[in-house]
Amino acid sequence: MSKKITTGKENFEKLLTGFNLACSTIGSTLGPKGRNVYIDHDMSPIINNDGATIARYMDLPDKLENMGAKLVRNTCGQTNDDAGDGTTTTAVLLQAIVKYAIERPENPMEVRRSLLDAGKKILPLIKKQSIAIKKDDVKKVALISAEDEEIAEAVTQITNKLGKDACVAVEDSTDGKISYEIAEGYEAQCGFLHPEFVTDKDRALAILTDVPVLVTESKISTISDIQVFFNQCNDNGISQAVIVCDDIEDVILGVFVANKKLGRFNPIVIRATGDVLKDIEACVGATRVSKTSGVTFQTLDVKKHLGRCKKVISSANSTIFLPKDVSLSIKYSNFLQKFANEERNMFIKERLERRIAQLRGGIAILKVGSPTDYDREYLKLKAEDAIKAVKSALEEGVVEGGGMCLWRIAQEIKGKTIGELILKKALTAPLRKIIENAGEDYTDIVRNISDIFGYDAKNRGFCDLVKAGIIDPAKVERFALENSIYNAGQFITISASIYDYVEKKD
Repeated sequence: MSKKITTGKENFEKLLTGFNLACSTIGSTLGPKGRNVYIDHDMSPIINNDGATIARYMDLPDKLENMGAKLVRNTCGQTNDDAGDGTTTTAVLLQAIVKYAIERPENPMEVRRSLLDAGKKILPLIKKQSIAIKKDDVKKVALISAEDEEIAEAVTQITNKLGKDACVAVEDSTDGKISYEIAEGYEAQCGFLHPEFVTDKDRALAILTDVPVLVTESKISTISDIQVFFNQCNDNGISQAVIVCDDIEDVILGVFVANKKLGRFNPIVIRATGDVLKDIEACVGATRVSKTSGVTFQTLDVKKHLGRCKKVISSANSTIFLPKDVSLSIKYSNFLQKFANEERNMFIKERLERRIAQLRGGIAILKVGSPTDYDREYLKLKAEDAIKAVKSALEEGVVEGGGMCLWRIAQEIKGKTIGELILKKALTAPLRKIIENAGEDYTDIVRNISDIFGYDAKNRGFCDLVKAGIIDPAKVERFALENSIYNAGQFITISASIYDYVEKKD
């Protein structure tokens, strides 16, 4: 396809229009008085204030404007991947940094370098402000993200039972209530290899129930490698499967994707190596295709060699396996425990004990229900935000919420360099947006902020925010700022755009 090139002021203004539209739309949801966004959807409309979801659905008709919006979408997505929350704050910071950066008279490359240097000095100040989270504060963190008392309580109980590394899957409730159960399962830190495998587009998850699992240590490199598997699946009425492989050629991955698109076969392909591959094999009860097992692609028997799971839930970064026979994981963990007990090398011993803990650890199934589909989907997204926020808070502590942490850091910045001057103003943007969304005047509010008391937008007053439970995970604030600085610095240096050219038809 031929390409079109645009340069100069018109190019940047078009990009900036889409960029600002995306940031402003997401920013309108920030804070306790932020509003919701209505998203049209093929199945059912979505009404929520989740920044990551809003960004994911932004696709503007103008090509250049859409390219500007795409940078916002990618930056918010990066923060979501890094910290699990903070996408709305990211959009607000990103817009503010770009706004003040393009006002500077200096060369954009010089501005970018100064921004990055200033960021290195300022990011550690977030850690300096963070405090370790107490057990009583877990629910406070969960409640801010969940916006629902029952979900916050459920997330708190799960965390107390399973610890800070708790694995939690969110599902629909059959009785319309909010509850949870602890199931035996295994979480592998590897996700699906292609977005086409996604079955739940709102949450970007690939979910299959009552599904066979093929595990192969041998690389899937030719059509003949999977032909026997496909033929046997067809003969046995198997229309879906999870394929866990050590390696796969892109062409063969494309075959699985094509079959999914055509509706012939519904797969999830996951790449796992080494111990993780072996642990999945043991957990699901499969026999892997490998030289050591003696099973080849040609001798594969889907009735004998495939494992079985009640459910598999896969994201881009991790996969939860809920096996049909939970005793298999226990037997395998007991087998590994014998080696761990006799191992003298402490590094190997610790690694074995981590694997044993994963195999024996429970997985919480948080069931979310509501009378309406709108509300249920909204609460499910909020529940996932709460889970991620709690994990981040337990990992790096918490800071003053409501935009106050970044605002206080802005007051500390002396503003000696270009980057510091930009960030000194930009770091006040989240608090400014929260106040604006609450219908208050920013100047009047900040006049009454003290060293101890910050602004509580929900109750329209001033208090010790940490004691009041208005706190944010430090990790979320850190990644929101870091990703915003880096991507804003990239955006302001654009001088031209190259994109696919589609000739307009009469």
